[in-house]
Amino acid sequence: MRPSLPLALALLGPLLHADGLADLKAALKALPAPAKVHVRIEEDGRELEEGKEQVEHRTALVEDGPGGTRVLEDSRPAERRKGSGDKGADRKDSGDFREALRPGEELLEQLGKAKLLEEKAETREGRPVRRLKLALDLNLDAEARSHVKQAEHEATVWIGPDNLPLAMDQHIEVRARVLLFASVWTKIEIHRRFQRAQNRLLLLDETAEVQGSALGKAFSSRDTTRCSLVP
Repeated sequence: MRPSLPLALALLGPLLHADGLADLKAALKALPAPAKVHVRIEEDGRELEEGKEQVEHRTALVEDGPGGTRVLEDSRPAERRKGSGDKGADRKDSGDFREALRPGEELLEQLGKAKLLEEKAETREGRPVRRLKLALDLNLDAEARSHVKQAEHEATVWIGPDNLPLAMDQHIEVRARVLLFASVWTKIEIHRRFQRAQNRLLLLDETAEVQGSALGKAFSSRDTTRCSLVP
């Protein structure tokens, strides 16, 4: 006896289901226009080069919504902000926080040429998720590619039942030769967690660590970002 159409579709469901990368892109594109929110963003940075350490802390209160982004408070000195001295500098400086306030936009750009390497079902913080392993493009121009000897850009993304990202890890490593005998090596590890608020996607926290050497001199940095909603 031939199976009924509903039964046949149910059996084929897992095969007909789009892969996790396609689901993630579709969910990001389907996000509604961002509702207005107020977010407090805290950043801590540490750079070490040639034995010299530089430490920075920044706190900002930012408003983001349909009318755009506006920095309401900022502990960073005005002369160090983007667009300082220009009319409307608070809006120009808000570009510093795009990755925190609208991470879906940046993620969609990164996924433009992404390739799905692996997809697995897992449990994260007590709920079912899918773990996607992706190969991402470094977007190097022809001049940069001519110097690169080795380049890797991989990411692991955990998506929830709504196909939106819960967390993302990125690994970037580049080895290049810039003069006849000089070499450059850089490794970047980025760990992000996301949060949902008022039907929008926001960054919850991020840690970015950089190690490398250029012309025989080592350097490293570690930056952290934390975002919290303000009533």
